[in-house]
Amino acid sequence: MNNVTWDLRYSGATTFPGIILWGAGGWNAGPAAAPGTYQVRMTVDGRTMTQPLIVKRHPLYEATDADLVEQFNLALQLRDKVTEANNAVIQIRAIKTQVADRLGKSPDPALKTAGDTLTKNLSAIEEEIYQVRNQSGQDPLNFPIKINNRLASLYSVITQGDGKPIGNAAPIFRDLVGELKVQTDRLGRVLAADFTAFNTNLRRLGLDPIADK
Repeated sequence: MNNVTWDLRYSGATTFPGIILWGAGGWNAGPAAAPGTYQVRMTVDGRTMTQPLIVKRHPLYEATDADLVEQFNLALQLRDKVTEANNAVIQIRAIKTQVADRLGKSPDPALKTAGDTLTKNLSAIEEEIYQVRNQSGQDPLNFPIKINNRLASLYSVITQGDGKPIGNAAPIFRDLVGELKVQTDRLGRVLAADFTAFNTNLRRLGLDPIADK
């Protein structure tokens, strides 16, 4: 017999090497499943079988099923926004690595100018999303936390224990979503302008263009 144990958690947010966040314990652990009926599906030798599975709330807790569903829904949205923020950082760093590689292959002044502009504008966005000066767990004491940290901290707050999210969680979340959108929109504009200009120079020099990821 094979046994599979489900810890009732969904997948966690995307992360990246060396990330340091403050006041966000358990931020990369996925939200716990809300009470309800689920389906277990197993496929063996081309044959698929399903079986219902019921998740129940802890009988000794005061939270209702509706409270836990609300908690789960907000936690899932927060997880997705932390992932979006972290993916932006990952994308920016991947592009900057490629820019440095191409600049090392040609001394062309126009290419360097385009590359420096692209890198500078990408770094400005990255620094608004993540506190890039964090090198140790104590550094956030000296440097202000950024958008992904604030999202992760809110996620940590609302997923502690079983219960309805605190009253100001939803409006804070909406504010943070707006702040993140400002930066992802900036990223889109940089990719449309500076990124394209850099690749135009690469093609002029017969060098391979960079990818946007």
